[in-house]
Amino acid sequence: MLECRYMKRILLLSVFISLGLVTVVARQQPPPAVYAESGTWIQVAPSNAGFTILMPAKPIEKVDTVEGHPGVENHQMTLQTKLAGYVVTYLQFPDVITDPNAIKEMLDNGREGEIELSGGKLKSEKEIKLNEYFGREWVMELQGGFSATAGAYWVKRRLYQTVFIMGTDPSDPPGVTRLLKEAGTKFLDSFTLSGDVSK
Repeated sequence: MLECRYMKRILLLSVFISLGLVTVVARQQPPPAVYAESGTWIQVAPSNAGFTILMPAKPIEKVDTVEGHPGVENHQMTLQTKLAGYVVTYLQFPDVITDPNAIKEMLDNGREGEIELSGGKLKSEKEIKLNEYFGREWVMELQGGFSATAGAYWVKRRLYQTVFIMGTDPSDPPGVTRLLKEAGTKFLDSFTLSGDVSK
């Protein structure tokens, strides 16, 4: 199997934020039984974040202010396993936005920004909703044989994003390919709103 099965970089895809890079050391493939994805997943629910999501292990959390945008904070939760990359971010803005046209424009800009910054190619996209909140989901081909599925939702004054990044190798056994697909679906579909933002 190709050593590039393990990502050298994970794209932290966030609107208004530069790409962050996480370096990972390549190694030999362990048996599927030891993959984090095949174990018990945990519920991630950061304090005052307004969401819960399932991940195969505890992510790294980071909060940054956004230069040039007073009052805007970028909250990032990232996890790198031997098989995939998991990213959850939310940007908190000072004002509540409810205009559907303005929200659509921000989601469009976010998608285009991610494609440009990552050097990826858009494969598909669709409009989605979470509760009554507008969202967008798109799939990108990335360099090095990787792909990313991203979901974004505008909720009151927050932009939430989930990103699942994976690579495929023709020499992967069927069990690994199936585990990757199941992990991506489990992660992305488990994102739910909580607390005041869920109303």
